[in-house]
Amino acid sequence: MTENLLRRRDPSDEVVSELKVAQKYSLKNISSDALPFNLTAELGAVQHVEIISPGVYFLIAGDNLEHTEVYVVMEDAPAISKEARSYGEEFSDNPGLRVYPLHQKGSGKHIIDFEVRRYQMKCHLPVDESEDTLLSLALHGMEEYPDYFGAFPVPFHTPRGCTVRHKALLNGVFWLETDRCEEMLAVCFPIWEGDITIPEQNLAERLAYDWLQGIDNTLGYLFFPKHSSCIPLYELCKLHPQIEKSGAVDMAALMNAILRSYPEYAAAHNEEEAIYERGRLIRETPDAGTEFFAF
Repeated sequence: MTENLLRRRDPSDEVVSELKVAQKYSLKNISSDALPFNLTAELGAVQHVEIISPGVYFLIAGDNLEHTEVYVVMEDAPAISKEARSYGEEFSDNPGLRVYPLHQKGSGKHIIDFEVRRYQMKCHLPVDESEDTLLSLALHGMEEYPDYFGAFPVPFHTPRGCTVRHKALLNGVFWLETDRCEEMLAVCFPIWEGDITIPEQNLAERLAYDWLQGIDNTLGYLFFPKHSSCIPLYELCKLHPQIEKSGAVDMAALMNAILRSYPEYAAAHNEEEAIYERGRLIRETPDAGTEFFAF
């Protein structure tokens, strides 16, 4: 009877076998001589190797003056899907491998991080709590790979009511109108984390859940009412010129709004631009008004 009960509680033999393989290879440093492939001609001499998941390797290759960091994924890596493999670079001499440069935009690195972490969780492996969570990895991935993760969702609940109309200014950046006839700029994590200055982040409104749990844990949206949205919107336009090119924002009116409501910010910004000779000053356009966005 006891043996039968224990047998029922155990996972299938197949899952146990997969778990043992994952535990054997996860986060293991090995010698470059032990690699089952040779990419010296393509990447240079291998300086450091880690197995982060079965069939998934982290490599530092090159020399002391110039080196590159990559993921190398073998054809039989159980954590990596066919879709994820399609993002990797293939070398003619090693057709079964896919290479993902860690510091190259669009290389698929975020997808590999996500799929490896998901595999570790499914196999109940210990994970480093200091590293990004599965949610954080997915949100970072949405910004660069919406075709894999899906685009950022439009927030339905806001601190000033429910969304009844919206316009996407960028993947993860929305202009909203709520059922209280309030207009707001909504900015997702990780865009607000990287693209909006900390003083502006601190002035944003948040959902009650994000206040209670801490937005650094929930990774929720920041919301800026229309009257206080002009600075974060201006900062986003500087970093993402496609917003201005789309014609959704009247830049002259936006600058007028900043000069009228936040003259100290405009003065500090213009001083910094003059020092570094970047040339993008906040200037007044008298005839433009201050209505910088309209549905």
